[in-house]
Amino acid sequence: MVTRKEKRNREKEANYFFEFLKIQKHFFKDLMNNLKKVADHRHQSYITYGPEVLLFTMMLKNMTGLKSMRNMSESFNKEECIKNVGKVLGLDSLEELPHYDTINDFLSGLDVNELEKIRTYMIKELLTCQ
Repeated sequence: MVTRKEKRNREKEANYFFEFLKIQKHFFKDLMNNLKKVADHRHQSYITYGPEVLLFTMMLKNMTGLKSMRNMSESFNKEECIKNVGKVLGLDSLEELPHYDTINDFLSGLDVNELEKIRTYMIKELLTCQ
C-alpha cells in the first residue's frame, strides 16, 4: 500500500503534460490536424492564432483544472508553456498564447458541428484502438 507521503512524492516527479502527449500520440494521432481543420469565423485580417492554438489552449485549461479564463491566461503566460505548446502543434514560432478575450471571441462564433467532428473522430479512434 502506498503511503500519502509516497503518493505526494510520485506526483512531484510526474510530468502531466508529457503524460498527456503520450496518450494523445497513442490514441489520437491525428488530433492536431483535426484541430487545424476547424473553420474559423473571424475576419481573416485579425487572425493571429489558428484554431489549433485556441482549441489546444482550452484543452490545457480544462485538463489542468483551471476554473477561469483569466486564470488560464495568467498561468500559461510562461516561456516554457509557450514553447511547449508551439512544439506540440508543430509551429515554427509562437510568440504568445492567446488572451482569453481572443479565445472567447473564437468560441462564441464556433459552429458546434466542428467540435462534434472532433469528438466523433476521438470516439472512433478509441473504439478501433488496438
